[in-house]
Amino acid sequence: MAKGLLSKLTSPFRSNDAAPETAPKTPLKTKKVDKPAKPQEIKNWPASRLNVVERVWGEGYVTPGGAEQVKKLLPLLALDKKKSVLLLGAGLGGINQTMVEETGVWVTGLERDHELAELGHASMVRANLKRQAPVHYSSLENLELKPKSFDAVLSFEGTDTVADKKTLFAAVADSLRVHGELMVSMLVLPDTNPPGDKVKQWLSVEPKNAMPHPWPVEAMQALLTSLNMEVRPVEDLSADYRRWVMTGFMNFLSNLTKTELLAMAQDVMREAEYWTTRMSAIDAGQLKVVRFHAIKLPEQRKSVSELMAKR
Repeated sequence: MAKGLLSKLTSPFRSNDAAPETAPKTPLKTKKVDKPAKPQEIKNWPASRLNVVERVWGEGYVTPGGAEQVKKLLPLLALDKKKSVLLLGAGLGGINQTMVEETGVWVTGLERDHELAELGHASMVRANLKRQAPVHYSSLENLELKPKSFDAVLSFEGTDTVADKKTLFAAVADSLRVHGELMVSMLVLPDTNPPGDKVKQWLSVEPKNAMPHPWPVEAMQALLTSLNMEVRPVEDLSADYRRWVMTGFMNFLSNLTKTELLAMAQDVMREAEYWTTRMSAIDAGQLKVVRFHAIKLPEQRKSVSELMAKR
C-alpha cells in the first residue's frame, strides 16, 4: 500500500519572548484584525488534515519548504531584536516562531484564514510569543497599516488568495520604512495569456472560500515598481518548490508505521491529490512559483516645475 501511494505521489512530479527596553508599538491602524476568528461553515483545516500537513512540512507550517526556507532568507534581511517584520500569511505560527528564535525580531503575523488564524494565535500563546510574534486574523482586503512602521515584509504564498493585490501591496509598501525590504513568494502565471487547462484544473479543486488569484509575473513586477520600490530580478522557485513537495512527502511516508498509514490513508491520499493537481500545472509550465524582492526607495523629490504648477 505504501508503494502504491508513493507512486501516486511521485508520478506527476517528474521532470523566548525577551523584550527590548522599548518594545515596538503595534503597527496596525485598525482593530479589525484583533477580533477572534469566527467559525466557518466550510472547514479547510480539520484536525485530521493538520495531522498530515504538519508532518509533511514541519510543525507549525502549512506550506512547502518549512523552516529550511525561512532560515535561508533571514540572513539576507539583517533582522534583529530592534526591528519589526510584517508577515502576510502567518498560518499556524511556525514562521513567526522561527524568525524570533533565529533573529529576535518582532513579528506582526496576519492570516486571512479564520481557522489558521485562531490556531496560530493559540500556538503563539503557548510559545510565550503572544506579545513579540502575534498572529492576527485579517482578510488582507482594504488593509490599514501605519506608514513607515516595518523594516521588512515577508510572505510565503500568503497573498495568493487575495484578488485585489493592487490595494494590498499599496498599503504594504506604504508601511515599509525607507530601504525596508519586501520578499514575497507567490504562485503566478508565466505570461499575460489566459490560464491554461492545467491551471483551470488546479483552480477547480481549490477551496471555494480560499480561491487563489494568480497574476502574471509581469503585472506583479509593474505593480511593485509603481509603488516607489526598486524591484530586483525575479527568482524562479519552481524547481525548489517541486523538491520541497517531493522531499516533504517522501520523508513523511518513510517515517510512517504500517498502523499509522492504514489509519491515515484517506487523509494522506486526499492531501497528495491536492498537491498533484498543483504540481501538474507547474510541471506543464502554466504556473510558476517565484519570489519578488523589492526595496523601498526614498520619497521622490518634486521637480521645480511641479512645485511651480501648484502655485
